[in-house]
Amino acid sequence: MRIGLLSFFILCFSITAVAQNTSSIDFKIKNFGINVDGHFNTFSITVEFDEANSELESLSGTIKVSSIKTGIDNRDEHLKEEEYFDVTNHKQITLKSESITKLSDNQYKVKANLTIKGITKEINIKVNVAEVDNSYKITSNFELDRRDFKVGGGSFIMSDTVKISVVHFQDF
Repeated sequence: MRIGLLSFFILCFSITAVAQNTSSIDFKIKNFGINVDGHFNTFSITVEFDEANSELESLSGTIKVSSIKTGIDNRDEHLKEEEYFDVTNHKQITLKSESITKLSDNQYKVKANLTIKGITKEINIKVNVAEVDNSYKITSNFELDRRDFKVGGGSFIMSDTVKISVVHFQDF
């Protein structure tokens, strides 16, 4: 029994250690007053640094919209329909930095163009950069108004605000 329990804890810690250096794009939105969490499984993030001073120079990303996961397959399929992400006509979400301002040693303000459902809006997000285990850990938490991108129509039961969390690891 002790060996089994010890093996379980070692496995849990091993999984946690591996998962710590995994990039992710997660979101949260209230629906009927309940938080719905989700993420995208397929995406790419490109970050460029000025090699002379290790400062953030550019940031871009692409998300494959059909990779959306909320834990409920029927809901995922519904979100791919025209009223929401319209995957048939808009297969990707893209973000491309237009300018980057250094706020402190590890924090930047990124002005970027975000395109969802063919609608491009300029957004401003704060990005944190830290050096972790021979890589850069780039994180950002920000909010979007889903109506700006015509996602979800005029739903009264779904919040207009979507909370986004991005974590990306990039080797030096």
